Amino acid sequence: MSFLFQYHPRNFRDFHYVYPVVSRRAGGLSLGVNLSQSGQCNFACVYCQVIAEEGQKRLDKKSDFIDFDCFESELRQLINMINDGSFFQDEWFSHLPVEKRVLRDIAFSGDGEPTLSPFFPDAVRSVAAIRKQLCNDTTKIVLITNGTMLHSTSVQETIKIMLENNGEIWAKLDAGTPEYFRKIARSNIRYEKILSNLTELTKNFPIVIQSCFLSIHGQPPDDAEIIQYSRRLVSLQTDNIIRIQIYTAARNTPEKWVLPLDNNQLDRIAQIVRKQTNLQVDTFYSS
Repeated sequence: MSFLFQYHPRNFRDFHYVYPVVSRRAGGLSLGVNLSQSGQCNFACVYCQVIAEEGQKRLDKKSDFIDFDCFESELRQLINMINDGSFFQDEWFSHLPVEKRVLRDIAFSGDGEPTLSPFFPDAVRSVAAIRKQLCNDTTKIVLITNGTMLHSTSVQETIKIMLENNGEIWAKLDAGTPEYFRKIARSNIRYEKILSNLTELTKNFPIVIQSCFLSIHGQPPDDAEIIQYSRRLVSLQTDNIIRIQIYTAARNTPEKWVLPLDNNQLDRIAQIVRKQTNLQVDTFYSS
């Protein structure tokens, strides 16, 4: 089933906003929500699949306006297809084992940073209402975020709605030092801002930390970087850290000098983090 994890398009038929994927970290079938078809993001990560596909240029010709009638129709249609089994007649998803044919989550991800969209709060409300009508109680609403807008009152109020509907925040932290952060994220956002947002968030909300580690110019992050990363985790409210997701690139990257770590390298990082933090650490390999 590894080819399904590596095949990760953000489109389905003629849909505009909702797309199905088989997600390593969700543990099966996930519906992605794309609020930014222009790829609006304040990071330019060295492992970003969107940049790899579109080059350094974002899709400026595409509008980020959300037609909510269309959005809700797409979401209802896909959930109904999954529920009645017709979805699994699709060429790409017909190979999915029976035990994986369950909708694990509806995830705000897409081509850009979801919390930058002015439509994010209303989209979460729509998803919450449709989930209640059509999904099992176990289906989650997931926000996959780089953490840059977690200080926003609007975003925090929206997160409360998510959590009332079996929601989870998956927040990115790919580095233990500002220098390594700049190398990976290639952003004007200060590393200290990310840490501040995560610190404040974990005072009030449970959170999943997602961390992508890579081979950069043939070198994995050294032990000193991983120990610093672990110390950053310990500085948060660890009682509200549900788990750490440590993974590596599984799809195309925009830079030839960025490659996935092998399983042994990823396991070594996970061992260091477990020892330093006593937190639950899950690893997700490239294949």
